[in-house]
Order: sequence, then C-alpha cells, then structure tokens
Amino acid sequence: MGYDVTRFQGDVDEDLICPICSGVLEEPVQAPHCEHAFCNACITQWFSQQQTCPVDRSVVTVAHLRPVPRIMRNMLSKLQIACDNAVFGCSAVVRLDNLMSHLSDCEHNPKRPVTCEQGCGLEMPKDELPNHNCIKHLRSVVQQQQTRIAELEKTSAEHKHQLAEQTEARHPAAKGIHACNPQCQPQPSEPGGDN
Repeated sequence: MGYDVTRFQGDVDEDLICPICSGVLEEPVQAPHCEHAFCNACITQWFSQQQTCPVDRSVVTVAHLRPVPRIMRNMLSKLQIACDNAVFGCSAVVRLDNLMSHLSDCEHNPKRPVTCEQGCGLEMPKDELPNHNCIKHLRSVVQQQQTRIAELEKTSAEHKHQLAEQTEARHPAAKGIHACNPQCQPQPSEPGGDN
C-alpha cells in the first residue's frame, strides 16, 4: 500500500501515484506492455482477484511484473516525506530514500528499542516502558533460571544413577578376573603413599 499523499511536501507527480490505492508508489512495479506502475503490495492483492491490469484491463500476471525504470525510482527517492512518527511529535521531513534509516533512529518512534534504566536492564519497545515492572520481569528471569537448574539437577541425578548401575554391573566381572589371575589383584596402597 502506498504512502499517504498528504505526508509529502509540495506536489507529487501523478505518474508516481498508484492507481489502486491512490497513494505514492511504495516498492513500485510495472506491467511490461502497458507500463502502468503500481505498489507491489497493491498489485499482488489485485492479482488474487483477477489477472488484468487495473487501468486498461490488459492481461497481466505477477510473473510479468518488473521493476519501474530507474528515472521513476530516482524521482520517488527525491520526494520529501514527513516522518511516520509525526503524530508522536516528530517534525522531521526527509527524502523518501532516507525514511527507513530515519525511522530506525527516530526519538519519537514508539517501537524504538530502549533499555530499562530502573535496574533490570531489559530492552523493550519505547511504548512499553511506562507499563514496565522490573520486579515482574526479574521474577520471570528467576523462574526461568530455577526451571533450568531443576532440569540440570534431574539430568545430573540420572547420570549418577546410570554410572552407579554401570559400576555395579562391572563389579562381578572384576572379581572374576581377580580370582582367575592373582597378578591382577589391586595393590594395597602403602601408608603415606599415593593411590
């Protein structure tokens, strides 16, 4: 779906307007024969209903679509657009080709990741910070760690049990070897010596 025309400074050339959504072209593609341009999302949705150009009704499919010419992409990239976060107080107007990089750094972006400075250090979207509760988060972390510790203790107990069973199963065989061959008897350790 295209960009709202009212977000742009100055007039927008009508060739840069999507005939489906009436917005400024977003990720534009073009039908090869008639050369009509559309937002990629708009024409893809259109094709789910019918396989024709929405302007002149010529037969077109998704496979026929191609990128718009470079001159059109350049015209779009030079347009000046207001930030998506204008409703949150951002007054920035940027070139369309710089919009995404601006949005990732925009101080007014409610979804921009911020770190809790109240003690837990959790990273979260800015709009969730006012409702954030460090104690609730830290309880969740402790619970996850306790669950992991319990799993590790269970695994450790299982390994100890398996080792004890294997040692017990080996014990009669070792006695038999010692009985058959007296030289295989374990040597008693000398007082004060190492084993």
